[in-house]
Amino acid sequence: MAGASDKELIEKCLQGNNRAFDELVDRYQLTMYRTALSVIKDPEVAKDVTQNGFIKAWEKLEKYDPEYKFYSWLYRIIINEALNKVRSEKNTERISPNEKGDKTPFQKIIRKEENQQLYEAIEALDKKFSSVIYLRHFEELSYKEIANVLDIDEKRVKSRLYGARMKLRESLFIDR
Repeated sequence: MAGASDKELIEKCLQGNNRAFDELVDRYQLTMYRTALSVIKDPEVAKDVTQNGFIKAWEKLEKYDPEYKFYSWLYRIIINEALNKVRSEKNTERISPNEKGDKTPFQKIIRKEENQQLYEAIEALDKKFSSVIYLRHFEELSYKEIANVLDIDEKRVKSRLYGARMKLRESLFIDR
């Protein structure tokens, strides 16, 4: 099975061959771990995120569209898992008394509320917009890298990023 293509392995998985999925895990495990680690920065948590991402991929394999690269589909799952983990940790993180830039506890609270509003505004965006925001501003991927991950051209990446920023501007500054 080691020489089989991703599409062949996925077909075998969908026919009930669990060993075919093991081959996909072996093929992409290190790359996906590094991807999670680039977001999480904690090796143990990145391992958990990677494992959860592969579990989600297994559970949703019947929804995979073979018109797209399996790598890109799996990458998006891992990135989403990692970003969800980061968001959940930020929602529970306490204000540090040594936080730079904020002089008073009141300023720290305001900053935390502003960050929460930003995350909520991004989450409220259509998936095609939120994904480019996350990949560009949280993952710090280039336009070309984003285009490869999302299987779209760079011009569309730029257009979606512009649209996402305009929608965020509207939703965040409408009351101000």
